[in-house]
Amino acid sequence: MEKKYYVISNADSISEAWKKSAKVPPPFVPYNLKWYSDVVFILDSSKVYAYQTEKTHTGSGNNMDFEYPNLIGLKPEYLLTINSENFVSFLLNNNDIFGIFPDNSVQPIIYLASQTDTVKSVALTQLWKRLENNKSRTFFSVRRTTEEENIVLLYKKNNKEFLPENVKWTSNFYNGKVKPLTTEYKEIEESNQLIRKAKENFKKKKRAIEM
Repeated sequence: MEKKYYVISNADSISEAWKKSAKVPPPFVPYNLKWYSDVVFILDSSKVYAYQTEKTHTGSGNNMDFEYPNLIGLKPEYLLTINSENFVSFLLNNNDIFGIFPDNSVQPIIYLASQTDTVKSVALTQLWKRLENNKSRTFFSVRRTTEEENIVLLYKKNNKEFLPENVKWTSNFYNGKVKPLTTEYKEIEESNQLIRKAKENFKKKKRAIEM
C-alpha cells in the first residue's frame, strides 16, 4: 500500500538523506543551510508554497552557528502557490529553476517544511516516488515550519497586508534570546558574516507558472 502520510522525526536531516541515497559519509553542511536552502517547499494538505533564499553577506565578523533561525524577510507575495496534485509536474516543467531531476548536473539541497509533525500531502508522496524512479541525487531535509514561515503563511492565506514591525515576534531567533527588528537583533546580524535572506524571485513569473 502506498504511504499517504509522513511523520517528522529527529532522523530527518540532510545527513540522513545523503546516507540513504549515497551510502557514503555525508557532506559538510554549512551553517547557513541549517534552516534554509536555495529553495523551500511548505506542504499542507492541498497546497505547496514555494520560495527561494540566497546567501547574503552582512558584517565582517565570524560565521556563527545559532540554535534558532534568523529572520529572512519573507513576505506573502514571495510564496508561490502550487496545487499538491500538480507539484511534481510543476517541478518537471521548471527544472531549469529547481534542478531537482537528474538531467541537471546540480545536486540541490531542498527543505520540505510542515506546520504539523504528521505530513499528509499527495505532493510529498508523488515527489518521493518520482525521485526514486528517476534516481535523483537531490538531498532533502524535512522540518517543522519556522515562526516566520507560519506567520507569513497566515497572512498569505487570509490575503492581509503584512507589516513585520506590527508582528508580536517571540525570541526564537538566533540564540533564542532576541526578538527581530530590535537593536540586540541587529547587532547579532551585523556581526554574522553570512546569512540567508528570502528572494523575490517568483514575483514576475507568478501568473505564468502558478498551478
